[in-house]
Amino acid sequence: MELELLQAGMGRQTVCLPEDSNHTEVQLSLLVEAFPKMADLCGEWLLHKSAGLTDDVLHHLEQQVNMNMEFKLCVDREGLPNRGILQWQRKKSSSPAGTLKVVYIGEAGVDTGAMKREFLTDMIAGIENRFFEGVEGQGKNPKYSLTFVDNEYFRTVGEINAVSLAQGGPAPAFLKEWCYGFICTGDIDLCSLSKEDSLMLLADDISNCGYTSQIKPENKENIIRAIILHSTTRLIPMLQQLRKGMELYGLVNQMGMYPDACHALFVPGNIIMVDFIMMNCEAQFSERGTSREKPERIILTFLQDFCQEIEISGTKEPEALGIQEVLQWLTGQSHVPILPNEKKKNQKKPYKFNFYFIYLYF
Repeated sequence: MELELLQAGMGRQTVCLPEDSNHTEVQLSLLVEAFPKMADLCGEWLLHKSAGLTDDVLHHLEQQVNMNMEFKLCVDREGLPNRGILQWQRKKSSSPAGTLKVVYIGEAGVDTGAMKREFLTDMIAGIENRFFEGVEGQGKNPKYSLTFVDNEYFRTVGEINAVSLAQGGPAPAFLKEWCYGFICTGDIDLCSLSKEDSLMLLADDISNCGYTSQIKPENKENIIRAIILHSTTRLIPMLQQLRKGMELYGLVNQMGMYPDACHALFVPGNIIMVDFIMMNCEAQFSERGTSREKPERIILTFLQDFCQEIEISGTKEPEALGIQEVLQWLTGQSHVPILPNEKKKNQKKPYKFNFYFIYLYF
């Protein structure tokens, strides 16, 4: 059970305690230890159990970042995600538990947060394509590779996932349902497996899947089940390593306690970027009734239609404009912010029309 504690004028703390704790154990050990200056006060404690909402989990992760320590990376922008993972693993003198700072080779600039978020956005997108396979938007399984396991790539991927959630990057929402369940609990939920989960991982021979009964039409369902079990259980080493990396900041513990709240952070859902863009853009139109007002409204309507068309299409040609690029142009980052404090920063940004610029641009 997680308790969020407030002490007047002295900030906020979060402590975890067993569900079966009694009042004496809570008051005399955990609470007094958290607030030693209040040990001599008479009265009772008012406790509030966290509801486990997604924002609460993200706020907790954000608090676990060590602000007194930096985790610095110097990487080549064109070499992501491979160079990013390699440099991440070579940083033996520091820990990703600290604040991430990124420098791009050959580029001027000091990372005040924007470069870090850009790096995490590129890394999460690259990790999805490099280390996972499946249908876009329907969840993916980790790629079966003993080389990846031997090099501990999946552990590093898990750490990057945790850092991305805690430090303003995008959510790694591309896992299959059963993969997410395994990371939450450490066990495979056989009921959550489907035939589709094994289509990419079918064995060359049914017998290699561990099926020992007679191969005949009557045993079709059992054969399919054996293939599914074989194709998923062989991915356990990858998922175990991924889970180990995601222990950073106590992320796995949070997922175990609040699986429903964390679900949207890891499993594909319906995050509609166009709605976020249009609801957070406060267009400053010309005075009502003037000759400029009507064209400005037409342009904004066109922008909404254009963004919806490229988001619905889901795919784009190389070098073509995508919804992420539009979001980057408007907000400075190509993903919808997930941290509670960043959501507040992005609320209702005013955009004043530069009439001639918009005509040229479109």
